[in-house]
Amino acid sequence: MISMNKYNFLIIALAFLQLSCSQQDKNTKQEIKPQAQNTIKRVSVIKVDSPKDREMFTIGDEIDIQLTLKESDIVIDSLIAETKGKNIKLLPEELGFKWQTKHLTTGTNQLKISAYSEGNRVDSYYLRLRFKSDIKPELYECKIINTYPHDKKAYTQGLFYDNGVMYEGTGQRGESSLRKVDYKTGKLIAQLNLEAKYFGEGITAFKDKIIQLTWTSKTGFVYDKATFKLITTLQYSTQGWGITSDGEQLIMSDGTQNIYFLDPEYFNKIGKIEIYDQDGPVHNINELEYINGLVYANIWQSEHLIAFDPKTGKVVKLIDCRKIVPAGYQGEQDNVLNGIAFDKENDRYFITGKRWPSLFEVKFVKM
Repeated sequence: MISMNKYNFLIIALAFLQLSCSQQDKNTKQEIKPQAQNTIKRVSVIKVDSPKDREMFTIGDEIDIQLTLKESDIVIDSLIAETKGKNIKLLPEELGFKWQTKHLTTGTNQLKISAYSEGNRVDSYYLRLRFKSDIKPELYECKIINTYPHDKKAYTQGLFYDNGVMYEGTGQRGESSLRKVDYKTGKLIAQLNLEAKYFGEGITAFKDKIIQLTWTSKTGFVYDKATFKLITTLQYSTQGWGITSDGEQLIMSDGTQNIYFLDPEYFNKIGKIEIYDQDGPVHNINELEYINGLVYANIWQSEHLIAFDPKTGKVVKLIDCRKIVPAGYQGEQDNVLNGIAFDKENDRYFITGKRWPSLFEVKFVKM
């Protein structure tokens, strides 16, 4: 039988426990109650008076940036200009500064100007300017060393040399192919024809694989280099023109001044650069070949090659190939110079064109 004292103690304990639980529930409800968010008011206060967006300059120019702050009920206490990892901090009364551009790459560069109030960013303005190269390319002439037979039916889109043989990608719907050729005789060793819906474009080797682009289908193919067996297909968002590799990444052209750097495994875009010479953007960049730190490129419907620095975007060499164009092919609009290959072990360059009768071993002589 429970004594009266023990019974009273039990009643008190239960009451205390109930009160404690009730208070805990109350506290819990208070903790999960939505709280008002501190909102930062955004305003449009920055106006760039000069230069104008998309205006063109030369790398190394000191550009005078002039700003205006529009009237607002928000007090602006600082401005920060950012570009390529470099920041310039300004006070509101400092509405002009010099943009130093020696560290920039060619093409479009962006200057981001942000306004701050009480430590919060309240406005950002993006000024995009274009930059020409600050150097003139060295001039070279193409000289023939040896001449080899080439299939006149091959609409050459891509070319590379590997272990004594030439690999060639050809175009035109219904005629596109991947080929392995004995370049000394022109004899075909192996050929894989693409489906008629595809217009074949550039090719390159990466380790034990071959990658082939198509023009407007936004589809590429990865083959086993030894067997031409299809391993997988790739997708990309631009047109496909030329492709090469520096051994670590793929380098791709799309017929504009743009060059894309791609992850070789998943074909994800990991970088981009625009190719400019001292006059402006270089359009129609086509077949590519990476050679000793530079990318050599055909320019569609041109009898000149360029070599550009893939780190800066600057054209560093201009190579005149007019004298090697076969008789009857001068001034062609379709069967043009296209195809560059390099034998690294023997330091040899090879060049051909679309439906040309010859493949040339050449050297580039400084003019």
